[in-house]
Amino acid sequence: MGHAITQRFRALDAAFHTRAPRGERLQARFAALAVLNAPIDLESLIENCFETRDELNAGLGPWRSPNRPMRLVFAAALVAGGRTAQQFLETRRALALQRKARGARSLAHGGACAALSLVTAGGHAWQADQFFDVLDAIAAPWWQRDAPREEVLAAAFTAMGETPEDAVNHLNRARQALITAGVPRHHAVAAAYEVALSQPDPAGLAGAWTSLNIAVRGRPALRHGTGKTGLAILAASGNGPVMADALVEAFEAVAQLKPKPTSQTAARLALRLAQAQAGMARPIAAAGDLAAILAAQAAMVAAVTASTGAVAVGAH
Repeated sequence: MGHAITQRFRALDAAFHTRAPRGERLQARFAALAVLNAPIDLESLIENCFETRDELNAGLGPWRSPNRPMRLVFAAALVAGGRTAQQFLETRRALALQRKARGARSLAHGGACAALSLVTAGGHAWQADQFFDVLDAIAAPWWQRDAPREEVLAAAFTAMGETPEDAVNHLNRARQALITAGVPRHHAVAAAYEVALSQPDPAGLAGAWTSLNIAVRGRPALRHGTGKTGLAILAASGNGPVMADALVEAFEAVAQLKPKPTSQTAARLALRLAQAQAGMARPIAAAGDLAAILAAQAAMVAAVTASTGAVAVGAH
């Protein structure tokens, strides 16, 4: 498997696969990704994740976000960050109350991802008001809004104690650095929400962006699954050749997992494993990636169902 990071992921993936119900195997794979850098022995780590998942189930009931299968990934992110289910539940509740008190916009996924980001970054429930101040400051116009990414970043900035003004400056600098490096504007805007926390070095970005694009040529599954936004996120490390090698190696390793992941899942896992090798990964990224994949799958099912229905109607 090569790098120690991919070897650890393989061991975690197998352990989660053994414990997870059959219908939650995909979620288990992203849970393994979320705890990749947790400094806990494997057996204790798995046990802590499932115990935390059970606590989330008890606190959220059957209907509140995140849904039951996603809760294992949330639990893993909490365990990796050394936080508890109770801290997450209190923060989620505080965000909901503060949103209502301020008449603020509704949060994506019922505020679950924002709460997870705030808690895993070291924040607390009492920072809910500050979160909305930061969110208001960095929010794009509603017609350009990427709500989940905005909220996750606002929560992380809040946990770090950044002022709304500083948050805006960090985000703008990251976005401009990516655009200057040659990243198409649409993808630079999306990637900036992740790389704003690390403040990429503009000097190394252009070369890294070029190296990564060269690395995925002739690898359509990796190129499409990672996307230009994903490549831009990796380019923020500034070491293009190293990140390119890490991405390709991780993708080839993930493709050999059993059961075999889809190309989209394999590419997202490879992206995060490459980040982990560079010390850039955040546990909450696994939850965001999984949510995006599940949404894409749901959209695909809906499209197929609609087209099948149209064919059936046309046949009558």
